[in-house]
Order: sequence, then C-alpha cells, then structure tokens
Amino acid sequence: MNRSLVLLTVALLASSPLLAQTDSGAFVITLGADTIGMERYTRTADRLVDDMVMRDRTPAVTRHFVADIGPDGLVSRMELDNQPVTPTVAAGPLHLVARYSKDEAFLDVMRNGQTTTAHVAALTGVAMLPFINFCYALYDQYGVRARALGAGGSGAGAPVKLSVLNFGGGAPFDLTVTFPQRDSMGVAFENDQPTLFKLNAAGRILGADGRLTTQKVLVTRVATLDLAAFAAAARSRTLGQLSPPDSVRASIGGADIAIDYGRPAMRGRKIFGNIVPWNQVWRTGANFATRLTTSVDLVMGGTTIPKGSYTLWTLPAATGAWKLIINKQTKAPCEGDACALPTRARLWGTDYDADSDFARVDLKVERLPRPVEQLVIAVEPQGKGGLLTVQWETTRASVLIQRK
Repeated sequence: MNRSLVLLTVALLASSPLLAQTDSGAFVITLGADTIGMERYTRTADRLVDDMVMRDRTPAVTRHFVADIGPDGLVSRMELDNQPVTPTVAAGPLHLVARYSKDEAFLDVMRNGQTTTAHVAALTGVAMLPFINFCYALYDQYGVRARALGAGGSGAGAPVKLSVLNFGGGAPFDLTVTFPQRDSMGVAFENDQPTLFKLNAAGRILGADGRLTTQKVLVTRVATLDLAAFAAAARSRTLGQLSPPDSVRASIGGADIAIDYGRPAMRGRKIFGNIVPWNQVWRTGANFATRLTTSVDLVMGGTTIPKGSYTLWTLPAATGAWKLIINKQTKAPCEGDACALPTRARLWGTDYDADSDFARVDLKVERLPRPVEQLVIAVEPQGKGGLLTVQWETTRASVLIQRK
C-alpha cells in the first residue's frame, strides 16, 4: 500500500470533523444458523448510546447503555441497564455506573436495592476501556483509540495493545488491535486468533468475521432493525448458554473416571475441516479445557496414565490417525505465589501448552450414519475396560481404556 495514502487516511480518521459526525447503525450477530443477538447504536463526538438484545443465555437479556467519550476515544463514564426479557426472582434488573480515569475505574453495581462498589487499578500509565462481549459499537471505539495511539502510523499492520475491563471483572486484560489494510481491522484476545472487521471510509465497522476465533460469530451491519420484536421472540426462543457444560461419570473395572467439558453445537455449520481445522490442536469441547480425572492408573491406547487430573485435546486429521493428547496442565497459567492459591481458575481452552503434554495416543475414527448436533463425550463399558468416545457431526473418535 502507498505509504502517503496510509498516512493521509490515518490523519483524516483522527480529525475532529470526521469524528464529530453523528454515526448510527445496527448489527446482527449470528452463530451458524442461529441469530444470537442484535445491537443498535447512535454515536456523536462525545456520546455513545447503545441497545442490545442477547439470547445466548437463559433468560435472554436486553442492555441499554450511555457512554461519555473523549476526543482520544476513551470512555470517561458509562451507565448501563441490563435486564432479562422475562424477569425472574433469580435474574432481576441490573444497573451499573462506571467511571474511568487514567489510573483507575470505579464500578457501582445496583441490584435488588443493594449497591456495591468495585475499584480496579489500571496498569501503570494505561487507561482502560469498557468491554462487553459481542458489543460492536465498543469495538468501533477500540479502533478509534488504537488510531489515537498510533496504530498504522509506522506501518499499516503495526499492532497496538488496549487495556479493557469487563463489567464484573476484577482486573483489566489486553486486546491487540491491528489494521492490515485501510479498510480492515483485527482485534484479538490473548492466545486467540483475531476477529476480522471490514471498515468503511470513516473507519466504522461494516461487518465482522470471528470464525478464526473461539467465538465463531459473524456480524452484519444493517441500516435498522426491530429490537422490540427480537426481544419478544427471545422470550420463548432463548438459545441458552451456547456451549453448556456437561460431565461424564463412569466406573471401569474399579476405576472411577470423571470428564468435564463444554458442548458446542453444529448450528448448520460444517465442523471438521472448517470450524475445527485439520492438523491443529482442538480443545475437544468449548470454554474451559476438557478435564479428565481418574482415581487409579489407567492404560489408554496402550499408554499408562497415572491417577490424577489431566486435560484432553485432539489433533484431527483429514487422512490418517487422529491423536488424543493427554496434557498435565489443568489450571490457568500463573506466576509466583498466585500458583499456590486454591482459587486459581481452571485452564481455559485457548491456553494449550505442548510442553505440558504427557502423552499422545491414536484415536480410531469412524463415520456416523446420522449427524450428532451437539458434541457428546462418553465412556462406554467394553469387556474389562471401556471406550472413551467423542462424537460430533458425522464423526466418532474412540480409544480403549482400562485399569492398569
């Protein structure tokens, strides 16, 4: 790309007349064949007003927020209302007020007549932006902020790290923003591939493709939409958690085996070779890494697995044998004294570390006569042992297990 054209584009996008223009629009968020959410927003030079309906939970929720925005793209204050489309005793309305400065953020949370205040310190010299999952008007702000910090100034693809804070989160985390071309932007969580955004001439989002990420959503910009009708439909057609947790408990030859995993669904998509790429390590589920616990030593695929807990990963292949990876890491990465805390989180499914592999064993792969919509992991008795099976789409992968 012509360097002078890049610099001219960045200068135009950073100019106050462009950002002062009122910008409004809407987004439709889909996961495969399912629409999981809709969003509508209006932005002026100093304010962002946003409304969302999300049906990726039970009950589905509506969100409304107003954010005050500075010329540098930072948010100084945000007021948010979150309420279920069908209020229940367990899930009532939530009102939040967040105040941000260069050094810290204060979050006032009001629910059921009670108010709690959280204080979060920013990383030294790094101001925080609010983060709401699937809120693409805020992704627009990440682009504005990244440009203010010089993204694209020394090269179109120069990355910029932004510090963001989730509502309810106790600590900020980083997003990495890049501008591969003047009409595109990438935004990535740590250890994940980027969501890819198409941009218009003003740098605003036209659409997003998250199929390289663990979220897998597609986002389409539309001129307008009927949020009230979508919310009404969501009352009776909520999707619930997109990849709900499940567990397997089995006794094989006196060995007590437990498997905990998340269950993604096909949703009209091609899975293996597409959503789950060939020859890349797959988390064998969704969300947290799939965890296996055995009360005694096992023999799995001819390899001895000492009693204890492990995470399970899969290396699928278009041809030849698939591999089941038994990994010793079960807790989130840590440093220093934090590694000894009993509250240390479980390992997330994007945090695979090959250095912690204990063993890799062959999986037998068979084609199923009918597709399995939602991933199923099972332990099936067989003789003196059993089969650990993974079934999804039209594929069944299995390995023999028995007590040592």
